[in-house]
Amino acid sequence: MISRRLVVAGLAGLPAVALAQGNEPEFYPVPVELIANLERLQGAVTLGPRNADIRLYEFFDYNCGWCRRTSVDSRALIKANKDLAVVLVNYAVLGIPSISATRVALAFSRQKADRYLDFHEALFKRRGTIDGMVALDVAGSFGIDRKRLLDDADSDAVTAAMRAASQLGSTLGFQATPSYLVGKEGYTGFLDRKAKQKAVEAWRQCEKTRCA
Repeated sequence: MISRRLVVAGLAGLPAVALAQGNEPEFYPVPVELIANLERLQGAVTLGPRNADIRLYEFFDYNCGWCRRTSVDSRALIKANKDLAVVLVNYAVLGIPSISATRVALAFSRQKADRYLDFHEALFKRRGTIDGMVALDVAGSFGIDRKRLLDDADSDAVTAAMRAASQLGSTLGFQATPSYLVGKEGYTGFLDRKAKQKAVEAWRQCEKTRCA
């Protein structure tokens, strides 16, 4: 389904060591210039208002158990925070199955961006290893154009988006999936919904007092 050439190309952009999944989050400030790079990141999917005052970026892998747990929070967070957008960044670091699933996911986002959250949640509900075939099966339930999806999945544009996300995540110092960025504050490791809400509120207050 996904060409071997492009799978290898995807692997070439990844960190030398696959990131560990963890539930002990670490917090640290993020340099302003890296924020600018993130805002230009191709392939990221924005949920909620595009002109939101606050953005919560979530770097995840479809084969990360902690990512599965945190995937259910996006809808509630957006509903509870009218000034918040959640930006999903496919960060395939857990091997070839994740890479092929991410290729399909990014292709899906190019075809049906308005249904991406539905696709995202449905894919995380699948059990076992999530690979390209599983992602394609889930995508099919949303009435995608299969040929176009496969063409996009094997495209250089998707390869470039995956490499950019990998390189940026590594530069940001994300040493676990999931990892997050809220304002100029990075968090590596699992955050539950309550912790994410606190991070959003802290950055909102920070902006009000001009601490940024």
